[in-house]
Amino acid sequence: MSVSCYASLNSLSTPIWIFDLDNKRIHWANEKSLSIWNSPSLDELLQRDMGSDMSEAVAATLESYRKQFEKQQVIKTWWSLSPTDTTKTLLCHFSGVTLDDGRLAMLVEVLGDENTLKGDIALSNNSGLALLFNATGKLTSSNRTFDKRFGRTLTSLQTFTTDAEKATNWLNTVQRDKAFLEECYCWTGTQYSWFQVQGVWLDKRQQLLLTLIDINEQKQQIADAKYQAEHDKLTGLLNRAGLTQTMLTLQSQHQPFSLLFIDLEGFKLINDGYGHDVGDKLLNQVAKRLNHKLFNKGHIARLGSDEFVVLIKTEQFKSPERLAKLLIQTLNQPFNLPDIDPLSIGCSIGLAHYPADAPDIATLLAQADMAMYEAKQRGRNRCHHFSPAMAADLQRKMRLRHRLSCSIGTKQLQLHFQPIYDINSRALKGFEALIRWNDEELGFVSPGEFIPLAEETGQIVPLGSWILRSACQQLNHWHKKHNTRLMMSVNLSRTQLQAGLSSYIADLMNKYDILPEQLALELTESAMLKDFNEAKQCINELAELGLELYLDDFGTGYSSLSQLQDLPISTVKLDQSFVQQFDSSGKAIVEATQAICKSLSLKLIAEGVETSEQLEYLRQCNFHYCQGYFLGRPMSAKSIDEQRLLC
Repeated sequence: MSVSCYASLNSLSTPIWIFDLDNKRIHWANEKSLSIWNSPSLDELLQRDMGSDMSEAVAATLESYRKQFEKQQVIKTWWSLSPTDTTKTLLCHFSGVTLDDGRLAMLVEVLGDENTLKGDIALSNNSGLALLFNATGKLTSSNRTFDKRFGRTLTSLQTFTTDAEKATNWLNTVQRDKAFLEECYCWTGTQYSWFQVQGVWLDKRQQLLLTLIDINEQKQQIADAKYQAEHDKLTGLLNRAGLTQTMLTLQSQHQPFSLLFIDLEGFKLINDGYGHDVGDKLLNQVAKRLNHKLFNKGHIARLGSDEFVVLIKTEQFKSPERLAKLLIQTLNQPFNLPDIDPLSIGCSIGLAHYPADAPDIATLLAQADMAMYEAKQRGRNRCHHFSPAMAADLQRKMRLRHRLSCSIGTKQLQLHFQPIYDINSRALKGFEALIRWNDEELGFVSPGEFIPLAEETGQIVPLGSWILRSACQQLNHWHKKHNTRLMMSVNLSRTQLQAGLSSYIADLMNKYDILPEQLALELTESAMLKDFNEAKQCINELAELGLELYLDDFGTGYSSLSQLQDLPISTVKLDQSFVQQFDSSGKAIVEATQAICKSLSLKLIAEGVETSEQLEYLRQCNFHYCQGYFLGRPMSAKSIDEQRLLC
């Protein structure tokens, strides 16, 4: 580009000048450039010798720019000027222009300064930093911007990189490849800082020129984002992502470690009773106690509401079990929070080891979780180590859950019916509906195995609805076939006691022509007393339909008679364990139960009658009804018809 005529350049609204790369002087400038250079006139500006105080680093930088201009390349970068000892940081556009005598010069257009382009400055953060080293790595020059920010104590490339091998590699690389670009955490002589480092080898000078962009702010932003992504906002502990990354790091280093999966006992009660603010404060106190006991020798994560995981390296803790006991003791101590009484919680801990128990971290975490639930089932406030048997149990449960979902509504699920008799007249009162599952893949599955699983997974709700519907269908069939109004008792789970149950049953009764006295619902003491007020509302709604409500397995639950008096119970079923304990203590319980029910005007059904002696004794004790193998086993509807029990 020839500049024999500067009219077009002079018309630009930004400061612009042409710098003579050979003479180190400004060849031409427009009026707007005067304020940049703190110059009173263009004549004065053009007379200045810019090379008199130019550092070697700046001179080398300009030479590197010349090579780029020769390749028709342009440069946009921040540049620092110091006219009359006043430093100014400018965003500049550099390009090559040809002077009238054919020499290459540099055209500089100022796009903005640090006051008007603060956003761009924040992003580039003063990129006009330059260092010049000789072939042995000795610092020969630094530009004024670098000196002003970091001083002049830096002496060598090795000091800058803090690594002799890296310094040698940079020199070898740049001499071979002529350039490199790398991010590096470097020592400036006064502080450590992150830079984007561009290295260029100057063949004529046999020197290494480094141009630096300070990227500390970007690195901090990345670090902050990483911290937020890997830490729990409430407690500051690791979250699941942070724990996973920590485990992956240890795994890559082939370091064995252990996981202690902690679940708090009683936290939900405190959270619901005192509110989430108190619950959050309690969780923070738990986190502080765990941190204190670990002495910074492990990692702690919060995975969920009240679930924590402690990760410890095997080399630091030879006995994870001992640490688990210490943590249990620590969390069992009362927590003192402002304005409320001391709070007490407990915990259950599951333990799993890497790589002894599992070679991958996902499986290891699942194993520690399984072990924690085993600790809960064994009495809570204890630690349990994972065993392969737990994995087999888990696989079994997962398979049962899937197969059960597939079986609801198919012939693989059937109802069997156990007769209930009047103990005096021996007349058939009705049946108790009992679910049976004969899976095409698993074979016969005991109700004692799949019913608790269905309650745990929530499958009991659709399963229970199917049982109620099937029982009503069967009552309707018998009524049409035998013109009889038998009763049917159906077991209910606590999970089924929810809004809408009474409406569902009312619709079934209407659809299948079921009288209220024909349908009895059996509930255990524990089912009724858990979340008592909520359960009571649903039970009262069922009673308003005219249904009978049975208290099942009496004597094995809480036996809270004061609460049972508040429920519309019509009948008590004495658990078979007391009926079959045919000795003095067993008889004492039977007679005491009879006395209680008489005083409360409740009818009595004895379960598990297996001998004529038991039956006669229960009759003498004025029980109303009975059922058991002596009187009849659970049977299919087909078997009942074949035995002509209803005729």
